[in-house]
Amino acid sequence: MTGKSPPGLRENWYLRGRLRLRHLKLVVDLEETHHVGETARRLATTQPAVSKMLAELEALMGAALFTRTPKGTFATPYGQTLIRHARWILGDLDRLGADCMAEADAGRERVVLGTNSSSAAFLVPQALLALRKRAAEVSLVVREGSLETLMPQLQTRQIDLVVARLEDFSAHSELICIPLRQEPMCVVTSCSHPLAGRKKCTWAHLTQYPWILPPSGSPVRKALDLLIRREGIPVDSYIESASAMTNLMLMDHSDHLSILPMGIARYHEARGALAILPVRLADIFAPLGVLRHSRLELSVGMQQVIDALMEVAQSSGPS
Repeated sequence: MTGKSPPGLRENWYLRGRLRLRHLKLVVDLEETHHVGETARRLATTQPAVSKMLAELEALMGAALFTRTPKGTFATPYGQTLIRHARWILGDLDRLGADCMAEADAGRERVVLGTNSSSAAFLVPQALLALRKRAAEVSLVVREGSLETLMPQLQTRQIDLVVARLEDFSAHSELICIPLRQEPMCVVTSCSHPLAGRKKCTWAHLTQYPWILPPSGSPVRKALDLLIRREGIPVDSYIESASAMTNLMLMDHSDHLSILPMGIARYHEARGALAILPVRLADIFAPLGVLRHSRLELSVGMQQVIDALMEVAQSSGPS
């Protein structure tokens, strides 16, 4: 518990002897649903049983963990502390089960790496090749998704590392940010687009066509929205998509424009898959980097993955 302990708070040995995994699952489910009935359904039990278990847990902790209101059941500050630790413990157990089941990788450390599509398209595959060349005893599991979906998994230690644009994470004191490199962004479209092949493009040209934008709230989208407001020209027609494959298919069969990291765009341009438009975007996009949880011990395998990512980032340099 943080701050001054409540009068009835038990000693650690007492908690270790009486606290059960079902207690931890209860508080996590109740925090997610804010509803005793839905929590009972998740736990395959009854509402009276949930209420009884919660009362037992509060007696064990010596503090009120939840308060009931007309709008639902919400955690107290002590409840929030227990919920945070419950998520860590349950996440660690999930990882333990996955590691034990990975019989094919016996003797190899399992590292789970989360990444968004922009990072996955270049840095992560190259880092995988670098790890293979080093014959590192690491089994790397890659989970691709938006920061919105990856961050909760990192904070509950279901993911070891996340590769993404490093926006302002100062509010997350439990996260450690490791910068990799600064990478500029560029505007891209299909090779058959009316703007492809032009020697000069302006924002006025770009607003004549529909866009494929990064998801709202993502670091790249925040910076792009800032640029659009700065230019004073609204983008009225757009699709939001974080899928690199979907975006390439959309551009290939329409006149949509999109935005990509320069290194990835040059790779696809060399393959004849898209065209980079001659529009310079201001350098306001956050650098790529690695995020890890400060309370998750940095293992040998995790350090090897970080080293491989840094090697790739430094060897390719800014695009």
